[in-house]
Amino acid sequence: MEEIKTYVEKIISSADENKIKEMAEYIECLLEKIDKDEEEEMERWLYEISEGTVLNERRAGELIAGMRPFGKKWELGDTENVRNSMCPEYADIRPVDFWIVMNSAYNDYNDLFKEDASLYARFSKDFIKDEDAVEDKVYYYYSMIPKKGE
Repeated sequence: MEEIKTYVEKIISSADENKIKEMAEYIECLLEKIDKDEEEEMERWLYEISEGTVLNERRAGELIAGMRPFGKKWELGDTENVRNSMCPEYADIRPVDFWIVMNSAYNDYNDLFKEDASLYARFSKDFIKDEDAVEDKVYYYYSMIPKKGE
């Protein structure tokens, strides 16, 4: 295993695009041989290395599209307009976090909040700003939440 790590480090540090491409193609072949659980674990691990423990717009959009019963209610720009118009205390909330939480709240609390965007916004702010929550709560919550049937 140590030799493999050495070779990988050498290929990456060479910055040789052909070598890196060849290594990537070999890794792709290896990935075809792993089972679904290993694939999901590897994908999460690589995502966290690449993006950190925050949701990017693409991943958040995928999660929102799969929400039930309504799916996506608001586009990112819509929730940005709401977030910016509410008050200054919302300014430090990541736009993608606010977007996914507002859409999630719409799917889960529509009977309670009806069509009042300000209630969804306030709920979203409180969810994200929860004082006793872990850092990057939104990422962990939406990455780890069990789905029905899993």
